[in-house]
Amino acid sequence: MKGMKAYIYSILAIILCLAMGMDGYGQGKKLEKTYRWIYQVNEDVNFAFENYDCNLTIHTWDKPEIEYVMTVDATLKSEEDARRLDEYIMDLKFSNSTSSVHIDNRFWTSKKAIMGRKTMTLKGARTIRFSEFKMKGEMWIPENSNLNLTSKYSEIEVGDLNGRVSIDLYNDKLYGGLVNSNIKIAAKYSTLEFTDMKDINADIYNTTVEAGDIGSLSIVSKYSKFKVGNAGKVDVDAYNDKYTFGTTGDIRFIDKYSDLRAEQTGHTELDCYNSTVIISRVEDVDLISKYGTYEFKEARNLNIATAYTDKYSVDSLGTLNITDSKYGVFKIAHLERSLLLNEGYSDKVFVTKTGNLKEVKVNGKYVVLEMALDKDYSYRFKANVKYPEFDINEESMNVRKKIKESSELEMEAIKGTESEGMPSFFVNGYDMAITLTER
Repeated sequence: MKGMKAYIYSILAIILCLAMGMDGYGQGKKLEKTYRWIYQVNEDVNFAFENYDCNLTIHTWDKPEIEYVMTVDATLKSEEDARRLDEYIMDLKFSNSTSSVHIDNRFWTSKKAIMGRKTMTLKGARTIRFSEFKMKGEMWIPENSNLNLTSKYSEIEVGDLNGRVSIDLYNDKLYGGLVNSNIKIAAKYSTLEFTDMKDINADIYNTTVEAGDIGSLSIVSKYSKFKVGNAGKVDVDAYNDKYTFGTTGDIRFIDKYSDLRAEQTGHTELDCYNSTVIISRVEDVDLISKYGTYEFKEARNLNIATAYTDKYSVDSLGTLNITDSKYGVFKIAHLERSLLLNEGYSDKVFVTKTGNLKEVKVNGKYVVLEMALDKDYSYRFKANVKYPEFDINEESMNVRKKIKESSELEMEAIKGTESEGMPSFFVNGYDMAITLTER
């Protein structure tokens, strides 16, 4: 019984001591102060700034000067801790010359919190104790300076920039104005918003980027969103991303599990896996794909090297050239010039309307082709098929040759007026279902 009482008294004593210690700790010294550094520099100074857990505003001006203002709002355990921190910050020196300035606002080596007691070890100095610590920064830099910004855990506002820009962000939000020079971006878990930008080189992860018009783009990304207006040449290596553009130059898009949307593009090179691509107007498309979905309103040439289990929808297409495809579905509202299927397997091709076709060649196995031709369209028809399923109007043709042996069919015919170099329609393969209608 005595042992139990002693145990209870010990627990109560420990709780009382902790409570007294915490009460004493809470009655700390407040430090609210603004610190300022000013450097005379060249207009095109190279300025490197390392930012950590500090909301920041960056202005540009026409002065050959960098001004950095840091505001500290902290509660320290004692007057002595407050004095040490104040004197330490006042004595901070940053590397600087007229051509180069480097500022690092993380002036501590570590912050720790153990049982409610927080400590900060200053670089090259003693450890101080605190309960609250906040910083915010504001700076003015020459408008033509070259900015190298590294940041973590912060919200940043940046004015218009004319010099070169390099940004490395981690869990930040950055809101910028115009970027009138090349920019390099590395970012994780961040959000970036700009107005207009020039050429971009980027490597992003789980990051959202939005901007107005941009120059050229070269980017590697994962789990990210990228949305801009018009762009120059675009080169994308993506994984599980979403890209949106207005009008662009040529595009190279290599990806898995990603979406690409654009209003208009130049020559477009796609190497996609389980992707969705929607482009209103495109010039030439070179494509390698698996499990993809593709929608084009207007395309000049669609060249498919290899495709597997894809879906295509095109409103208006000049030529369709397929080297190798399996299990594809092609829906074309209007085909103008030619269709070439070199090696198809269980593909389905539906053409609602045709223009002045020059050539149709279809080779494969288990292919379904349904095509509507103009009733006045003249062409040469040839077929060499095993297990054919043809639905064509032979009565409107001049059949020159038709040999059917068992399951094999060899056929040659002329539709309309024969002429030298007339359009040709050739079908070769195994179990081919061909339907030709007239409109």
